[in-house]
Amino acid sequence: MRKVLFLLFILLCFPLGAQQNIITPTQNVRNSFAIFVDEGTFNACKEEIMAYRDVVEKDGLATFVLSANWESPEHVKFFIEKYYAEQALEGAVFIGDIPVPMIRGAQHFTSAFKMDQKSFPMYDSSVPSDRFYDDLHLKFRFIEQDSTHHQLYYYWLTGDSPQRINCSIYSGRIRQTEKGEAGYEQIRGYLKKVVAERSVENPLDRIVSYTGEGSFSNSLAAWKDESITMREQVPAAFNSGADGAKFYIFYMYPYMKETLTEELKREDVDLMLFHEHGTTDRQYITGMPPAYYDDDLYENGKMAVRRYLRGVERRSTKTVAEAKESLVKEYGIDSTWFEGVLDSAFIAKDSLEDLKTGIILDDIKKINPSPRVVVFDACYNGDFRDGSFVSGEYIFGKGKTIACFGNSVNVLQDKSATDLMGLLACGMRVGEWTKNINILESHIIGDPTYRFARPAKMPRIKTHSTDTSYWLAILDHKMPVDVHSLALYKLFELNYPQMSDLLYTTYKESPYYTQRLQCLHLLAYYEDDNYQLLLKDAMEDPYEFIRRKATYYMGRVGRNDFIPYMVKLYMSDYMSERVAFNVSFSANHLNIPVMRNYFEQEIEKADYIYDKEAFSKKVNDMLSSSESTMTGCWKRVIDTDMKPRSRMFYLTMLRNNPFPQMVADILRTIENPAEDASIRVTLAEALGWYVRAYNKEEIIAGCRKILDNEKNIDPDLADELTKTINRLKEYTR
Repeated sequence: MRKVLFLLFILLCFPLGAQQNIITPTQNVRNSFAIFVDEGTFNACKEEIMAYRDVVEKDGLATFVLSANWESPEHVKFFIEKYYAEQALEGAVFIGDIPVPMIRGAQHFTSAFKMDQKSFPMYDSSVPSDRFYDDLHLKFRFIEQDSTHHQLYYYWLTGDSPQRINCSIYSGRIRQTEKGEAGYEQIRGYLKKVVAERSVENPLDRIVSYTGEGSFSNSLAAWKDESITMREQVPAAFNSGADGAKFYIFYMYPYMKETLTEELKREDVDLMLFHEHGTTDRQYITGMPPAYYDDDLYENGKMAVRRYLRGVERRSTKTVAEAKESLVKEYGIDSTWFEGVLDSAFIAKDSLEDLKTGIILDDIKKINPSPRVVVFDACYNGDFRDGSFVSGEYIFGKGKTIACFGNSVNVLQDKSATDLMGLLACGMRVGEWTKNINILESHIIGDPTYRFARPAKMPRIKTHSTDTSYWLAILDHKMPVDVHSLALYKLFELNYPQMSDLLYTTYKESPYYTQRLQCLHLLAYYEDDNYQLLLKDAMEDPYEFIRRKATYYMGRVGRNDFIPYMVKLYMSDYMSERVAFNVSFSANHLNIPVMRNYFEQEIEKADYIYDKEAFSKKVNDMLSSSESTMTGCWKRVIDTDMKPRSRMFYLTMLRNNPFPQMVADILRTIENPAEDASIRVTLAEALGWYVRAYNKEEIIAGCRKILDNEKNIDPDLADELTKTINRLKEYTR
């Protein structure tokens, strides 16, 4: 009877053309996996899909194969929810033309994406994200299907939804980059490769990491620590000879493309990481080669001018002649600098030079990459929404690459890209690792069930356990550091009562960079003194990334007792570019006059500063610039006589600059019914970024007061206020 009712439900919910073919598992085990594939791809690649199913089942997952002409993301999600509830679904893979959710109203779930959703087209200002499928707690309102790209469906995250991603399952995308039969051949070839690679037990003991120009402000202080964190997470690579662990940076050669090409061709590399800038169709590897002589500097400068002027011509924002006039006036250059701007020979020469600085789609097709897993800590390299893209070409090459982890939109430069990555070295599936990295834009491209060999004597971790005593026991046993960090994460998810004290104690006692970072991430959710104590301790942490992020978070908390710690850190660590930048970026969240006074005292005492006058000027200029940004925003919050259009740019800046000192004025502006509606909604949304502010309880109370007192409130404003309340409550455990 239950089966009949289920079939009746499907017929009522989805048109006849949307009926699906379901192939049930061949075995009965605790956890399951689902392969979703469109009907055309299934018919063309059935043999290879079933062979892949067999490999996944052999590895211990009961596997469903579902093929259909999928009508919408809800059609797919219905089965995910069903199997999650009834079959202990662990993960899923989407093969071929599976609907792509395009998420709006959830930019706080991203690391950096802040595009104006009103001014820009929905295609550009939405985030392609399978968190729609992965996190079954989130709530969305359907907007529309894209009229041109029919596989895209737009959704709005509602205010009453949970406001933290907490994935129920993991997932991966295997979407062909070619059309028709060529695309089916890509799928067939890839699945054959997966089956072949998974027939051998391959330990994770060969890694390569590359840091491109522009990453981490080109800071060597930031770059150097990766060899330490990788040793903690993948120790076997450091016991595998000279080729076991390699770390490259763009400084090493004028161009690094050839070196990286050879590394990508190596068939023994297990894991390769790219810290770089990127687009859908390019990896940015290096910039202009370093120049040491005047002639080389001159030629580099002229090439930069030529590129700039060609860009002016393409954009048509002003004429080339006007651009030349501006350059002459600003830099004092003469007409010789403009030679060859539109000359075909120079254009060809500059194009060849440009190709040396990046890896493009055609390069990838020729390289046929072989690292089994590739991580792109870059913008847009994982943008799977339409056409060809970097991560897709990696997995469809004839090399051995099985899975990529990439981003569908832009990402934060100051983001830790390797959190819990040591789980891969413990033999856990790629999906089991990424399930715990909860941002909107990051996706597995390829097989999410792929794993490396489990090390000898490494027990199988019960990742699905909801027993706090089990995870506490894990912490008490000798385990790889990221297994301990996973235990902390699981205890956090399970709301372990003594979690705040456990995190602070672990931070104080742990010798591991990666574990201390995990404590820094998780303790932010607790409303007690431990987080503030940890931030102060973190000012002297040997890990540059912890010092960098703790400085940033101090500003977001906004307590003035942090000022002496931030000043002391800047004085001792200003050569670490990202640390110094975050002091500058966070200063205006605190009392600038007090900070200026502390700097004066510390500079006066600093005998190691050669030119105190120049150093003091640099610091004061930094503080003045930071203060100017803050006062500019504050003025737009309170000046109701200024036109909304003139205010809006500064008000949207509050998302990246949540100044705690403005909270009372922001709430007064929002609760004023005579204020412009768009201003009120924008400010209500901006308050959602105050998750670390010391006065977030004041924000929650203020938002509730507006919701309770205003009759006939604008639905958009009510939605944003509700969303902000729920966001901030996540950080008040």
